Amino acid sequence: MEETPYISPNRVIQLLAVGLGLVIFTFGALLFLPFFEPIAWAIILALFFYPIHRRLVRLLKGSRGLSALIMCILNIAFIIIPVFILLGSLTSEVIRVYTGVQHTIQSGNFTIIPDEERYPRLHGYVSKAIDALEKQDKSLHQTIVELSKRTGEFFLKQGTAVAKNIVNIIFKAALMLVTLYYIFRDGEEFLAAFKAILPLKQKNVDHLALVTAEVLYATLYGNLLTAAIQGGLGVFILWILGFSAPILWGMVMGIATFIPMVGTAVVWLPATLYLFFAGAYLKGVILLSFSILVISQIDYFLRPYFISGKTELHSLFLFFSILGGLNLFGFLGLILGPIIIALCMSVLEFYRQDLLGRYETFP
Repeated sequence: MEETPYISPNRVIQLLAVGLGLVIFTFGALLFLPFFEPIAWAIILALFFYPIHRRLVRLLKGSRGLSALIMCILNIAFIIIPVFILLGSLTSEVIRVYTGVQHTIQSGNFTIIPDEERYPRLHGYVSKAIDALEKQDKSLHQTIVELSKRTGEFFLKQGTAVAKNIVNIIFKAALMLVTLYYIFRDGEEFLAAFKAILPLKQKNVDHLALVTAEVLYATLYGNLLTAAIQGGLGVFILWILGFSAPILWGMVMGIATFIPMVGTAVVWLPATLYLFFAGAYLKGVILLSFSILVISQIDYFLRPYFISGKTELHSLFLFFSILGGLNLFGFLGLILGPIIIALCMSVLEFYRQDLLGRYETFP
């Protein structure tokens, strides 16, 4: 007769304790999950402004509470209020453009061919291109109309979503500020406690913390700050030259900075060609010169300055980590995507060195 395997009472108690712990932590995670976004933004802003907070604490003779309060007020004045103003302006601009396109389509006057009297040369170029394409595809005009309609509907959906959820956005902003205050005040203790419970060697914990800090620095300053500057410069030059919806196109230009090789040229190059074909040669020269000599040069001077000596992801990994982050977390993914990929690479590095014993360096 086969004997039943013996399981010691201590083993049973351990398994029950682990199971109970998993259940408790699952419910704990579910409690915080609805507030993941404001908490994550608070952590990011705290890390972004931590050098200023540290200097302020020294000036205030070690008063971290007062420094945290001042930092929250500064974030309201220079981050939250400008973001709300920008969102409002962008929403109005998107709705205005969408309404105009819809009115033109419904009236039956929609055409992508410029007016012959105002832009004779551009009219000729576009007409020839359309005629050549229509020989290949008879439904080209309908396709362009449908594409314009869907694009407009997408931007309108994003804009109206912001307008409808304004109360929810304000609530999340308030939660973020409360979290931000306590992170500024007690963040060092939180970090020390978190490091203490990680099931890793101390050197690996320190390395993970260093990698996370460096990737955050490179992402926040080297990527997001330069993208914001390039987008702002794009808004400025497009507004000066009289383009319609400069805020919308400037934001597209800022997002396009993350596209490898192409970057902001995805906006300013077609805009420059449009001006030249339309006969606005002076405006075309101004836009081309400003884009090449000012906007594009930020990638070569400002971005390397911020990420020099820091952990920099390969451009291909950065591009897909941002796309994946945006898909998974929304705008928050611009920052979380690169951080998650960097941490994955760090874990693989631990595996390579600690488990496989391979210490080769790679260029």
